[in-house]
Amino acid sequence: MLLLLYKWRMSVAKPSQPSTTRKRPPQQLSVEQVAEKIRSAILRGELRPGTKLTEQDLAAEFEVSRTPIREAIRQLEVERLLTRVPFVGVTVKQLMPEEVLELLDIREVLEGLVARLATRHMDDAHLRRLQTSLRRLAESARKGDVASYLDHALAFRRTLVECCASESLAEHVLVIENRLRLVGNRTAMLPGRMDASITEHEKLLAAITRGDAALAERLNRERIQHIRDAFAQSTAFSFV
Repeated sequence: MLLLLYKWRMSVAKPSQPSTTRKRPPQQLSVEQVAEKIRSAILRGELRPGTKLTEQDLAAEFEVSRTPIREAIRQLEVERLLTRVPFVGVTVKQLMPEEVLELLDIREVLEGLVARLATRHMDDAHLRRLQTSLRRLAESARKGDVASYLDHALAFRRTLVECCASESLAEHVLVIENRLRLVGNRTAMLPGRMDASITEHEKLLAAITRGDAALAERLNRERIQHIRDAFAQSTAFSFV
């Protein structure tokens, strides 16, 4: 009995040991994750063309070392979303008018091919998605909601690209698309552009529904030509 009492007193008097469990440090972002965060900020317009970026600021924001920041910046320079300006440093790429026209020329050819291949591979599920995107696109245009209009126009194009079943084509389209998104909503703001776009998308969808791949290609190329012409003729366009 005395022995049991002694053991109990010793266990009570024994100081508690500090916990050996250590908190795990937050998981470091990979180079691709950092690049995607910066890329998304650029494409959403949170980082505007001409904005200066520094490794120090980005490392502090994402709580990583400068090494993944440096690699992410190099990756986005290859994608032509970032550029190095003498005596300034790394900035978000600012497209000149002639660059936009050149990219639209390339986009015309690519999106014509997209329409042709998508028509050949079209199925009911993708067709319903196109119809939904077009309906929402028209509603946004009627309301004058440019941001929503651009989202649904992008959804329409992404569905077409997905239906092409060509990873190589999808990669090329994405590169051009991302670079053109540097100009934000400016092409949609050109006079009459949104209303004309609805008619163009309706004709395109009708050709796809009928399975007319050649007509779908021609219509999609003409749609990009109209954007290019409206841009080239607009005296109000400004990148400032």
